[in-house]
Amino acid sequence: MLNFRSLQGHATLTEREDALRELTSALLSGKSDEAKQKAYAALAKGNNERDVLDTIVEAVNIISDLQGLSQYGQAKSTSLESAINAGLLPLEPWLLKSECKFGVRVTVGPVGLTSGALLGLALSASLRSIGFRATNLKKTQTALDLLRNSEELGSDLVIPILPDDEQLRSFADAYERGGFRNKFEVIPVASKLSQNVGVNLNSARNPEEAISKATQWALRKKTAKSKV
Repeated sequence: MLNFRSLQGHATLTEREDALRELTSALLSGKSDEAKQKAYAALAKGNNERDVLDTIVEAVNIISDLQGLSQYGQAKSTSLESAINAGLLPLEPWLLKSECKFGVRVTVGPVGLTSGALLGLALSASLRSIGFRATNLKKTQTALDLLRNSEELGSDLVIPILPDDEQLRSFADAYERGGFRNKFEVIPVASKLSQNVGVNLNSARNPEEAISKATQWALRKKTAKSKV
């Protein structure tokens, strides 16, 4: 039986790049079966899992920008989400191996954000790839829903994806009033974050910054535990 990895040495750089471009095209078109096939093909051409994940994340960023401009209806959004999920499937064995590094359980969820489901998919996969046991709660929900669901899942860290300062303040209020501060850490992502938002949370302006802050927090937590 031919292993797709056996083909890696025969693909040129151009062929590997073409495979990633074809994956991007399938993702942006919302074609689930093709997205999965193109993800496998990209791996077969010699791209590693990180290359494929980065391509998926970039596609999500493009889609989210367009959704912000109201370019997509509900049916198209659903097909795009299915395509992103399909593109991630070939990476699942790698993600399962990667997610145990920190021993930290994370929940990711959108609050008040139209394109939050896709952003949650990309962010949770990225977190898994660097060592977090991340769960994406997918659909837009209230701050209290996200906090309660995270508590039920036994989360150590919660990363809400929020649209602006107003939603961040509302989330911070639910976090404090609900007595969740002693249960888990929170690193909100709010793309339209002002300088003086006035909340006592370690907020991030984009998913990349949230990943960096989450990693720093996990490393501090791991170091502190090792000293006990």
